[in-house]
Amino acid sequence: MKNLLSVQKVPALSRLLCGLATIMLLFAVSCQKDDPDPVPVTRSLQVWLHRVNTPGKAQYFQDSYSGFELDVHYDTSIKTFIVKHNFTDTSTLTLPVWLGCIRSPERLGYWLDFKNLTLENGSEAFRELLRIRHEFNLTKNLIVVESDIPAALLPFDTLNFRISFYIPWFNPAGPTSEEEAAWADYIQENVAETGIKTISGYYFQHDLMQQWFPEMNKLLWYLDSYDPAVKDSVITVTRKDDTVEVLLVAEDYL
Repeated sequence: MKNLLSVQKVPALSRLLCGLATIMLLFAVSCQKDDPDPVPVTRSLQVWLHRVNTPGKAQYFQDSYSGFELDVHYDTSIKTFIVKHNFTDTSTLTLPVWLGCIRSPERLGYWLDFKNLTLENGSEAFRELLRIRHEFNLTKNLIVVESDIPAALLPFDTLNFRISFYIPWFNPAGPTSEEEAAWADYIQENVAETGIKTISGYYFQHDLMQQWFPEMNKLLWYLDSYDPAVKDSVITVTRKDDTVEVLLVAEDYL
């Protein structure tokens, strides 16, 4: 009888030990792994100033906004960025000189509308932007690099740079279903090919951007009014969409 009882107890004891071991293993693994489904962090909308292409405008508003948007062209002849909007503009203002006109430029975020980014100049431009970033200690705040050529943005997808695909302009008022499908497909193809997670467009495009790409990060600009009350109303509405990270607004400044 004693031997029979011993034989019967061994399997039960083995099962108990195996169960304890399994629990300990699962506990150890859970302590080592991050939560696979973290709770999304609510984003706080940043309101920045649009087209700050001159030192005077940058200096005038440097204490009014937490970030500036400006237009840049990379000049391969001098191997740095020129601050200008139009290709025909003969400005020689360089990005380092522009930054040097701002008091403590590291305090601000920057949105660079990269007007002439190509696959050919992207890597060289990226190295120069890294140098400028180091020179002015632009490490704490967001730096947006925006282009309508998403494949050329990929070298910039690192550090505190945020690459954004500047989607094609379209009028969302009364488009046909075929037009909507064509726009959505074009954007989706570029996003899928490059893996870009941020798109940027006009404020009036927002509803369709959100309809087509509800999970994507978004950057917007609203330029239709200088009226503070109107802008505040737009900001209030925009805050309801926590996928919008930056909203650009305009100021009446010559």
